[in-house]
This record gives sequence, structure tokens and C-alpha cells, in this order.
Amino acid sequence: MGQPVSDAVFELAGACVHSVRFAIGAPLDYPYAPGRPAPENPPAAFYRRVLAVSPPPARAGEGWETGLTLDGRPFDPAAEPERLGDVRRPEGLSSLDVPEPGKIVLDQWFTIPRQPRRMAFPGPDQGRYLLSVPYWTPVTEPGETLTKQVDYFATHRLEWAKRPAGRWVALSFDAFWPPERDSADVIIPLGDCDAECPTS
Repeated sequence: MGQPVSDAVFELAGACVHSVRFAIGAPLDYPYAPGRPAPENPPAAFYRRVLAVSPPPARAGEGWETGLTLDGRPFDPAAEPERLGDVRRPEGLSSLDVPEPGKIVLDQWFTIPRQPRRMAFPGPDQGRYLLSVPYWTPVTEPGETLTKQVDYFATHRLEWAKRPAGRWVALSFDAFWPPERDSADVIIPLGDCDAECPTS
């Protein structure tokens, strides 16, 4: 959807029991902690780590869905993952906890090369996943659309190190740490395999 997470733009292409496919761009000039490199000698690439856990980690010792609501009622992750774009997260919601090691399905570094690109807000993945907590977005009005330039961009297909244990996977670009981190994790319902799946 062009969703900011930790001064980067995450855009989901697909996720199934075999892998996750996504685009990522940076930096986005997050106003509270911008991560822009020095303009006179920018690096050739950024290097980021992604940690994925299934099922998603607890939230303050409770289920990861704690505090999420849909139509004023508690969000039920056992129901069909429809209308995820309408799920609400209250301000002050606790971040996801540090995961149990046995639930980690991916722990990998990847590269984001210096490759300017314009990314849309929202994009084609709107409503296909959840953010763990409320997070800043450059879109300021409901229904607004815009594009932003990022100087670093990449697409990746990362295969799970082991098969996810549940229908939901949580991705963190900050290793789910510290608890007071100023970033959002991505919670994705696994879907069908597609042409980008490694089994295709």
C-alpha cells in the first residue's frame, strides 16, 4: 500500500506458506526521526534486517490482536481476513513482544540499492495486512492519494526458513525491539501461492 514502517515504505506483493514477496523503499523522511544519508557521499545501498514470526508474538503478554477492533468490536484473527483496512488500532497500543525463538520463521539481512523510485500512497496492497500499532503516513486526509520519491528501492522474495505455524505472520524491520520502538511491525495473513512463489 505504500505503508511507512521505520522510515521505509513497505509494499506487499504476496505471502504464502513458502515465502513473502515485497517492495521496500527508503528513506521516506519520517518527520520524527529522519534517516537520510549525507547528500555529498550517499552509500550505494542500505542494508536492512527482517525478522518474521508465526504465529505473531504476544502483545504485553496477551494475544497479538489485543486492542485491535473492527466495527467497534474486538478483531477476530480466526475469521476470514477481510476489510483489514478498516481495522482500528488505538493510540498508545503496546508494541508486539520479543518473539520466542522457536516461532521465528525468517531472520535475514537484505539489500536496498540506491535506485530512485516513486511509490504510491495508498498502493495496490491496501487492506491486505495490518500494522501492529498506529504509525505516521504522508497521507493526511481520508481518500487522499499521493506519490513520494525514495532514493533506495528494491523488490525481494524471501523464502521462510521453516514453514509458518499459523495463518498469520508478523514481520519486523527492527527485530521486535525495544518495546518502546518508534516503528510499526507488519502482520500478514498468508494467502495462496502465485506466480512469484518459489514453487511455481
